[in-house]
Parts: sequence; C-alpha cells; structure tokens
Amino acid sequence: MANLLDEALREIYKERMGRDPLAFMKDAIDWNAFSPLLEDLYRNNTDKGGAPNIPIVIMVKVLFLQSIYNTSDETTEREIHDRISFMNFLDYPERLPDARTI
Repeated sequence: MANLLDEALREIYKERMGRDPLAFMKDAIDWNAFSPLLEDLYRNNTDKGGAPNIPIVIMVKVLFLQSIYNTSDETTEREIHDRISFMNFLDYPERLPDARTI
C-alpha cells in the first residue's frame, strides 16, 4: 500500500512541481558523492544494538534542508513528514530520521 501511495504522490508532485528549487537541487548536486567522504564518520555497529543507520545521502539531504530553511531538529522532522516537496527531495525513503537522529 505504501508503494502505491508513494507512486501517486510522485505523479502529483511531477504535475505541480513547476519551479520548485528543491527539485532543481535534487538533480543539480551529485548527492552520492558524499557517501565515500563521510563513511568513516558515520558508523553504527548495529550488532551491538540500536537502530540501523539512516543512509548517509538521506542525512546529508536532511541537513541541507535544515540549513536552507533554518529549522530546528523538531521542525525539520515535522516538515519532512508534512511536505511533498521534502519527500520528493529525499526520494521517498522507507525510513526517515527523527529529531533525535538529526
């Protein structure tokens, strides 16, 4: 069911996106280039417990959103769940970071 909803949101967003700066930034920057640079700083040994990591690219994008919109961790978490433009920018991930993770 979630996949059907995600696909519907993607289609609606494509129709209405217009001049969304996040849609431009999503394609203008090679977000995957951050992964090798940050791998050593971003490790969590989930064998010893704790939640699995949110992918590095998602976290970089979330921090980017937080910096350009000047939002707190709690506000960023709420906006990620509320805004279709934010979800599109993050590529509709299965897991989203909460305020404590951000």
